[in-house]
Amino acid sequence: MKRNPFEIALKTIRNYEMVRPGDVVLAAVSGGPDSIFLLHLLVGLKRKLGIRDVVVCNLDHGLRGEESARDSRLVKEYASRLGLAFVHRKVSLKGRKVKPLSTEELARQVRYDFFNYAAAKSSANVIATGHTLDDQAETVLMRLVKGASLQGIVGISPGREEGDLKIIRPLIEIEKDEIVTYLDGSGIRYRIDSTNREPIYFRNIVRSEIMPFLERYNPRLKRVLFNLAEHLREDFEFIRDEKKRVLDIVRRKRGGVEIKLTDIIVQPKAMQKELLRDSLEKAGGEVKKLSFRHWKEVEALIKYGRRGNSIDLPGNIRASRSDNLISFYRRGGNNLAR
Repeated sequence: MKRNPFEIALKTIRNYEMVRPGDVVLAAVSGGPDSIFLLHLLVGLKRKLGIRDVVVCNLDHGLRGEESARDSRLVKEYASRLGLAFVHRKVSLKGRKVKPLSTEELARQVRYDFFNYAAAKSSANVIATGHTLDDQAETVLMRLVKGASLQGIVGISPGREEGDLKIIRPLIEIEKDEIVTYLDGSGIRYRIDSTNREPIYFRNIVRSEIMPFLERYNPRLKRVLFNLAEHLREDFEFIRDEKKRVLDIVRRKRGGVEIKLTDIIVQPKAMQKELLRDSLEKAGGEVKKLSFRHWKEVEALIKYGRRGNSIDLPGNIRASRSDNLISFYRRGGNNLAR
């Protein structure tokens, strides 16, 4: 049975309470099919949802030359035709390196910095992006392959608060094929990013090779991965909320972070892992590089370690044990666990 993507998105927006009457929504539009559909969706549902205004923003990363410039021109054309304000910025990321970020991570950071700027400029309180069910499934599979914690496997959140802004993904339950079929059937133009076909990015390999191979064994694989992420999200949100009650046991002290053994050892293992992540982050470590092996080493340090025992963690951080403390500090700095 053919699904109507407008109806699916409307249900998603309502189920996750993504917008409220009076909101000003900033639509992040690249020119690709997903974001072009997002733009038409928000305009089409504006009155029904009570949205006060829709603003269009577009960022040219400077990675694809004239191709990305044409993408931006198409987005500007749509904004003008729909009578919407348009916020645009061009940056140059080509050849730019910022350790330890990959090109994809840097592009994402620059993109969200721009979204925040565009939201402030247009007085928007909601930012809408065009992430689809395909994006969610690919993200979950990528993180499973590379190894990820619970927080990683929950993938892309349908909506999240970031200060005074809310970031929403109204298309998160729609498959990309459904969007393309709708746009083609409606005669709505969009652009295709040529780099999406290049096998230099892991996501492109997952999309073009790994996912199609696995779908031979389960044609509903994308939906299965999406459902997995949603089920795990409920568990993760419970742990996150519980963590707020005990977060004060992680204390900054003399250039590092310390936790009393009597405070952490009574916590469930799931909570201990979250407190480890927070401790590493506050000490200046690299949380994204935490592995299962690191967790087992910290667990052993907590349960069986002796005074002076230590382990090294990502980001040049050392976890060290004293008689009554586990401390996290940058290697070469002061050892807090004395």
